[in-house]
Amino acid sequence: MLNYSIIENSLNIKLECLSKQSLEYKDLISNTLKEQKTTQVDKKQAIAKLHALLENQNLECIHGGKVILKSNKGKTFKDDGVPIMLESDLLNSSIVACPNTIAGVSVPCTKVVNVKGSLSQKKVNNEYVILQELISACKTDKGFALKVSFTPTKFKFDHSFDPKEGLGEQSKNQIELKEPIIRLHYKSDRFQKDNLPIYNLLINNEKKEQDKALNEFNIDLKDLKDIEDINILNQFKQDFSKDYEFKELNLSFDTNLIKLYFIIPKNIAKVYKSAYKEFENKDLGVGYFTQLHEYDKIIKNALEDNKELNEYHLTFLAPAKMQNLKLQIAQGLDEILEDEDRKQELYVC
Repeated sequence: MLNYSIIENSLNIKLECLSKQSLEYKDLISNTLKEQKTTQVDKKQAIAKLHALLENQNLECIHGGKVILKSNKGKTFKDDGVPIMLESDLLNSSIVACPNTIAGVSVPCTKVVNVKGSLSQKKVNNEYVILQELISACKTDKGFALKVSFTPTKFKFDHSFDPKEGLGEQSKNQIELKEPIIRLHYKSDRFQKDNLPIYNLLINNEKKEQDKALNEFNIDLKDLKDIEDINILNQFKQDFSKDYEFKELNLSFDTNLIKLYFIIPKNIAKVYKSAYKEFENKDLGVGYFTQLHEYDKIIKNALEDNKELNEYHLTFLAPAKMQNLKLQIAQGLDEILEDEDRKQELYVC
């Protein structure tokens, strides 16, 4: 029936909501949160009513890159035909046209990787809701916050918080740091779907060999080398400030030499400091590995028997205060590895 409202019982017809989703929808719109009716709020806690994020809102990283919003789990719950965004809807959403640079080098935000601090305290459709007022606690793959043009919605959620901390500070404290990982993929050509196993490898001229395919290494910062090529080192010093240190790691196998250059921030961003205190893997640093393609280089050197030594120069912005490097060697199909990364909420470079 056109223009009929269950909430207002329009047309003088009374219909009952019997399905689980219908009951949940009615519960949300009327703002009678059944699970909270008998809840006693601690005297030290304050309550705020916060608004759900809608699919059509303008959500950006702090540099102005646009987050592509698509509601899937939240599409049942709509405000004037526009669905709300739930946790899995926003997590891993793409970011386009981010203009961020570091020392003139393009380092764009490309996806949303952490939404923990922006979630409601009540579940909808078995997931938590993204709240507009807490959106700044979300983080991109480059470690930056999100921002939104606030729009009042009919979906409002009671949110308790410690008034001494403040609502914003409490959401920041919910930031969860993840292990930063860098992964080497070895294939015969770019069309190959599975990765070739590596059984022996030189890491800075130290031989690593075993019967099973090599899988993972933890390499201390002290075992990384100072950058040998003075031209490359001078380029980094010119492009980056004194707040960074520069290290090199050489990997040799078959007819390949891979020179990995790491640009390591010496300081941790203020927004991460509280989470860093509780982080179990402090030696891995804070943030993620980001490849800086502007510095990529491939050199082919002739060898005997018409063979070539392929020399790859790859540069990465490393996690802040990194003291230990977690290096993985990919095994099997990329799509399976990526699926496991998503399940574990890992961001692997």
